[in-house]
Amino acid sequence: MKDTASRELPGELFEEYSEWYMSLAEDCGSLPRTVSGVSENLRQFIYLLDDVELHHMSRNKFIRFVLDDFAAEAYAYGSVDIRGDSDEGELEEVLDLVAADKEHYIAGSWRVIRDREGRVTGLVHQGTRKGVDHEKQAGAWFLSGSIRFTDAENARYRSLWENAKPGVVFKDRNAR
Repeated sequence: MKDTASRELPGELFEEYSEWYMSLAEDCGSLPRTVSGVSENLRQFIYLLDDVELHHMSRNKFIRFVLDDFAAEAYAYGSVDIRGDSDEGELEEVLDLVAADKEHYIAGSWRVIRDREGRVTGLVHQGTRKGVDHEKQAGAWFLSGSIRFTDAENARYRSLWENAKPGVVFKDRNAR
């Protein structure tokens, strides 16, 4: 991947993911947890993670395994998290999106608004940030640093990934 193209890819992924999540909120009323990886030859996958039943730490290692296995040079990740507001004493749902490569990340947050039936009816942008220190930004570290997998983790994650592949969307970004 050309150096300039690789520097632009996290920004492109962030914009695409932001637009996609806005349309999911509007059209479907739901916001799934997802990860998307892009390889050097611009092949891409999009994987809905809502059915992955792993503790969040194991799920994060699994995501890293999938990105490594795919030889991803960049990725995007989206999830809805619960945050507490200590001033108000209330909890709120927040959509967090991050796109990153090994050097750069861009992340954004949106407050989730739901109707009485629990359907997402709106997203209120709370801010976007960019940086290079992946360890200070949750979700931005999936390609940075090193992770070791035990033999048992390797076998488990490989099996999970192979079983998931029929439901994963694969596409070629060159074909756009």
